[in-house]
Amino acid sequence: MFVPEADPTCLRQGDILASIPFPLIKPQAFSAMGTYVPIGGDRGLPRFEPVTSTHRDDPNWLTVQGLWRVGFGVVISQCCDLTPRNGRILLPTIAVARLVPITPATRNDPEKFASLSANKDPRDDVDPGVIKLFYIPAHEKLGGVEWTVDYNQVFSLPAAEFPAILRNRVLQMTDDARVRFKIKLAWCLGRLTDEELESDHPWVRQHEPAPAPPDSPNPALGELRE
Repeated sequence: MFVPEADPTCLRQGDILASIPFPLIKPQAFSAMGTYVPIGGDRGLPRFEPVTSTHRDDPNWLTVQGLWRVGFGVVISQCCDLTPRNGRILLPTIAVARLVPITPATRNDPEKFASLSANKDPRDDVDPGVIKLFYIPAHEKLGGVEWTVDYNQVFSLPAAEFPAILRNRVLQMTDDARVRFKIKLAWCLGRLTDEELESDHPWVRQHEPAPAPPDSPNPALGELRE
């Protein structure tokens, strides 16, 4: 699944990074740093005012305390967008998905584990396999254990971290593995619902095969029909 030597000049989609901090985000309950103001409020009670910082000309960034987990991540930004120009990546951020352990329920079920580890083509209507996860085999640079990429555990790193982030890369996928990774990623995040497929949306309809004329030969038979 991985090349012997990674390209030292750039990141690629599917590259695995080590020592990446992943946040546990709770939108309804988080703690932000604040400044104590001894007098204020409706009845002269002390209050706390949030400490804000400016990032990219936006002055409303908070300093937040939360839970973080350092682990492996895989680059999901597209290869062409990651190509450095004049030593920098033009994207503002690099999207990364988290590597997570295989659950005991999957590992203890031979059928489920076989389906996961096969990384099947998700476009197969009969047997698409596990769509939301991508199997990563055991490797010495990954602690010698198997992992899965969870396409739905995603966050972004500032692209300004390039080229320093190259020091975090431990593995680069082969072309074959990257194609499978890309197709599963696209299918997981971008597949259409039944309602969308049945809609009159022009982008859906323009890709439907045109109906064959009533008297035309069966294209499946080709030259065999007399």
